[in-house]
Amino acid sequence: MNVTEAVTSRRSVREFLDKPVDLEIIRRVMDTARWAASGCNYQPWEATVVTGQPLKDLQAKI
Repeated sequence: MNVTEAVTSRRSVREFLDKPVDLEIIRRVMDTARWAASGCNYQPWEATVVTGQPLKDLQAKI
């Protein structure tokens, strides 16, 4: 896949399955995301991954 294909095939997802995502997939996505470009190499992003009871607690608050 080239950049044009990646950009034009993107989509927003607002419904999710009640099925856990394999931790290795999450690690791979997060590792790949750190290569994303940022303006002036500012790199303003931070990410937190929660699972299990902490995730349920957060969902209850939202």
